[in-house]
Amino acid sequence: MSLHHQDIHQGRLLHIGCVCCRPENAGCSDLEQTSSNTVAFPLHGVFIKHHAHGAEVVAHIGQALFFNAGETYRVSHPVGSGDDCLVLRAEEEVLRDILAEHDARRAEHDGHPFRSTHVALVPEIELQRSLLWHGLRNREASILEVETRGLSLLSAVMARISPDGSRDAHGASRRTRRREQSHAVAVLLADQPERDWNLDELARRVHASPYHLARSFRAALGEPIHRYQLRMRLALALEKILDSSIALTTLAMELGFATPSHFTAAFGRAYGVTPSALRKQARPTQAYELRKILTAARNGAH
Repeated sequence: MSLHHQDIHQGRLLHIGCVCCRPENAGCSDLEQTSSNTVAFPLHGVFIKHHAHGAEVVAHIGQALFFNAGETYRVSHPVGSGDDCLVLRAEEEVLRDILAEHDARRAEHDGHPFRSTHVALVPEIELQRSLLWHGLRNREASILEVETRGLSLLSAVMARISPDGSRDAHGASRRTRRREQSHAVAVLLADQPERDWNLDELARRVHASPYHLARSFRAALGEPIHRYQLRMRLALALEKILDSSIALTTLAMELGFATPSHFTAAFGRAYGVTPSALRKQARPTQAYELRKILTAARNGAH
């Protein structure tokens, strides 16, 4: 397995990097161990993180994954194309402050701040992640802006960890056949979000009944299958709108939306701004104005 780490920002409080992984096959990697408390945001590709206690997480662009310092795990790539992740690591004092803000009882965490394996990203956090990555990649953001955005993103993600997240993680170790089927469907959807899947076809692919697959998927991943697919499509659309010049009608078709108007409506409901308005404002010298536009659009939507 080829693993490349690029440092993008390194300060006393916050370290930001990009990790690119290119596997030689679809099997599990050797046992790995992280040395620092880290939050990873997949940007490209699909992989599975296999925890030592048995839990598995299907990692994709719509999630944040938590790595506690010293934990062991393995990684596999079921579709073989590798992955790229934006990774954030904060100093101990920063994590302690964030924990104290969200749950005073967990301010003393004994080096293990993350009581869950992962969280799904809501649209507001996806925007924060994408704008941070956009600014870093285009070298348009000042150090102050990078650190402010980075710490805000960490805080927003950690706020989504439920108080009983550790019990959820241990419960995931008792894997059942239906949970494995749900994970297999998540891989299919994340790898081919543009495909016009139907429930029966997905059920046949994982040897499940459509009824039980629909129920177990929601229980395992926290949302219905169709919402999961829509989130994948919109997250990919967000990146392409900010970082490419592809025509929006073409983008809508490539991502599997029935019509451009369907794409525009779904994007607007999720992010509070139309694709064309977001692209118009996404200029290297207009990061602050873009944030104001997004905030105003969301407030207006309510």
